[in-house]
Amino acid sequence: MARILVVDDDPRLVKVVSTLLRKHHHRVEAVPTGELARQALRRGNVDITLLDVNLPDVNGLSLILEMRQEGNDVPVILLTVRTEVHDQTLGLRLGGDDYITKPFNPEVLLARIEAVLRRTQGTAGVQRDDEADDHLLEIPPIVIDFAARQVFKNGEVVRLAPLEYSILEFLAANRGRAVSKEELMLDVWGTSRGVSRTLAEHISRLRRKLGDGLIVTQTGYGYLVPGAR
Repeated sequence: MARILVVDDDPRLVKVVSTLLRKHHHRVEAVPTGELARQALRRGNVDITLLDVNLPDVNGLSLILEMRQEGNDVPVILLTVRTEVHDQTLGLRLGGDDYITKPFNPEVLLARIEAVLRRTQGTAGVQRDDEADDHLLEIPPIVIDFAARQVFKNGEVVRLAPLEYSILEFLAANRGRAVSKEELMLDVWGTSRGVSRTLAEHISRLRRKLGDGLIVTQTGYGYLVPGAR
């Protein structure tokens, strides 16, 4: 299991890629802009990044160069519609570890991710044998098993609907960071339109099942699962 940051402003692509990666037991954080990617990468806890070259606020190649100049060596796979050899070569020379052109076959993407992780796992912080419990997150009295997609409260299994679990997983993976409603809706539903009330209903059900203190409302912005004290 790896912790994967997906940086792309196409909600449909993000939804497909995130679903695919989670089915293979990876933990996924998705952001639509370069600025949010910077914040996520500076927080750490990322094993590999899938980075769109054409972001709305910054060129992905510039973001790679900035990362490497800051000493951030998290592996990066570029997602690009550019097929010119020059563009692909430039991305690799600036610090990219691999590239894949859009549209791509999901199985090819998985294979590329696995190949990059094999090459870099010595320095990228990917789960090792002595980190076998890395897939567990404990926020007493709640324990989340990301690999099994199960949630426990006081040692008892809590039955969550698939969308409820997806919301909790995204908030927990971003523990300690306030997540906007738009970002959360894009990750879970693949759109930020027309699902705000549905999101609020799912949050309410999660609180009834898990307790009021786990998910904190950030008024006028979104939600937060508090970090470790």
